[in-house]
Amino acid sequence: MMGQQFDSANAMQSAININEQTEENRIVKKVLNALIPLAIIGLFVSFIDRTNIGVAGPPMSAALGLTSSMFGLAAGLFFIGYVIFEIPSNLMLRRFGARIWIARIMMSWGLVCVAMAWVSGPNSLYTMRFILGVFEAGFYPGILFYFSLFIPGKHLARAYSLFQIGIPISLALGSVLTAALLLMDGILGFSGWQWVFIVEGGLAVVVSFVCLKTMANTPDDAKWLTKDEKEKLNSYLKDSKQEINDPANHGLSAVKAIFKNPRAWYYCIIYIFMMIGFYSVTYWAPQIIKLRMGLSNVDAGLVSAIPWAVATVVLIYVSSYTSRYGRKGPILVGVLAIAGIGMLISSLATNNTIALVGLCMGACIQAAVPLLYSFPAQEFSGAKSAVTLALINSVGNIGGFFGPYLLGILRDATGADVIGQLLLSSSFLIAAFLAIGLLKKNRPLQT
Repeated sequence: MMGQQFDSANAMQSAININEQTEENRIVKKVLNALIPLAIIGLFVSFIDRTNIGVAGPPMSAALGLTSSMFGLAAGLFFIGYVIFEIPSNLMLRRFGARIWIARIMMSWGLVCVAMAWVSGPNSLYTMRFILGVFEAGFYPGILFYFSLFIPGKHLARAYSLFQIGIPISLALGSVLTAALLLMDGILGFSGWQWVFIVEGGLAVVVSFVCLKTMANTPDDAKWLTKDEKEKLNSYLKDSKQEINDPANHGLSAVKAIFKNPRAWYYCIIYIFMMIGFYSVTYWAPQIIKLRMGLSNVDAGLVSAIPWAVATVVLIYVSSYTSRYGRKGPILVGVLAIAGIGMLISSLATNNTIALVGLCMGACIQAAVPLLYSFPAQEFSGAKSAVTLALINSVGNIGGFFGPYLLGILRDATGADVIGQLLLSSSFLIAAFLAIGLLKKNRPLQT
């Protein structure tokens, strides 16, 4: 009799747990449906505006008299401003709230992007690219932290992956859009590359007003959640130990704690090598394709969308697989290795189709980014999470300066891209080797 009562109690508790999990999944899905679309739109505009000079590069370089190394330096200078102001921007986000600060970020970089249509030479281009990085600083990690205010820790990897899908989509569609805008050459007296900055910068200004009107700062402010859903969501967030309201985790205390934490710097180093390769591919793929295949500026821009379309499919598959089976560490190492091997193939292939396949493999680095971010997002909590994500993104993006610049120097020195692509392959493979240290990290650590 006692055994039957015990079994009955277990069965009842199991049913209650299943119902609670179902309810949590329902509310999290509702949160994702509310947050992800606007976040992806913002990310779409962000990556278009920071990378549009990749497609606009050839005609702009001709108009401004840029060498390959000058172009690479201009592309990379964005990240100097970005790195310097990344963490301060994230701390301001916590002070002013996500709605106001993210809208401010988008408005600022949009206006700077529009102003880039009037650069007159390398020095003015260098200045505007640096300022663009200053004003865009904080957006990407700010959105990641914003998710952590609404989404329990165990669901963050899925949220980051869904958000990350916006990057290869942005790069694919952005390449097509930018190539199309080049066809506006001569309209109203502006060159095609000038229309690129005017139109795509203007998009950011428009989206900033949408963010200002629709974003909620916390679950309690979300008009799309019922009172009961807000209470339950806050309970889930508390249970996941995100410690949103812990004063010890705020402001400078969080900054000092994270700067002293070797784990945070370990993630930064991995990300640096990932970004050396990623941004080199991003800025140089259109010109690599143009030189190798002998295409026009517009056609090269269109073909450069192919690797990012492939990366989108791979990212969706990897996100689905890791959500179902876990194993984030091995998959991260595998994706990084595939990206490295792809760039090696692309550099050495004599056949254009095989070289393009290699570029597609290299572009799959996108699937590795949300996997890496999910580790520190679960390991750290509250403002520590915001600071850690900002630190990784800012320090890691130093690779975004060195990669494109080195590729430009190597192209000027050799007249080809083979050595530069070998450099990209090496950066991905080094990142894969370093990520081996995450293979045994299956559970979040206490900090």
